[in-house]
Amino acid sequence: MTLEGIIFKLGLPLLVAVIGITVVLLGYVKAPPDEAVIISGIKKVPRIIRGRAAVMIPFFERKDKLTLKVIKIDVKTKESVPTQEFINVNVDAVVTVKISDAEDLLPIAAQNFLNRDEAYIQAIVGEVLEGNVREIVGTMTLESMISNRQEFALKVQQNAVPDMQKMGIEIVS
Repeated sequence: MTLEGIIFKLGLPLLVAVIGITVVLLGYVKAPPDEAVIISGIKKVPRIIRGRAAVMIPFFERKDKLTLKVIKIDVKTKESVPTQEFINVNVDAVVTVKISDAEDLLPIAAQNFLNRDEAYIQAIVGEVLEGNVREIVGTMTLESMISNRQEFALKVQQNAVPDMQKMGIEIVS
């Protein structure tokens, strides 16, 4: 067998191997534990990668990132809110939230916050939490809000959880 015959025989398998290695090198994606990488394109349902590696097909699939870090949100009522006794109060609160990494909530969060920065998430979630705080203040007396802050915080959290889950967010504290 001649040298040309050997190269011709090895040509196709070698070409396939080179293409395969190129796809793996260009398509290698590694997601840190505090970030979700969403790979979409070929399949109808995107793949969500957290804390592990995967291979995507370059030029046919794309990767997007979603932070799973804890975000601190200052919730302040813009206007005074009347309590149950019709006493106007201004409420300041700090809420810690994060994008939920639960299997059923992460796709919802991806639809709402994919490739968005932390400031955008803070603004949207802050407005929803402000509405929940205003709602709870209207059902409590001023004395009960001051004397039992834990009850106030618990009521706000219970009231806000369904709204947060609709956005794919979980309240940490």
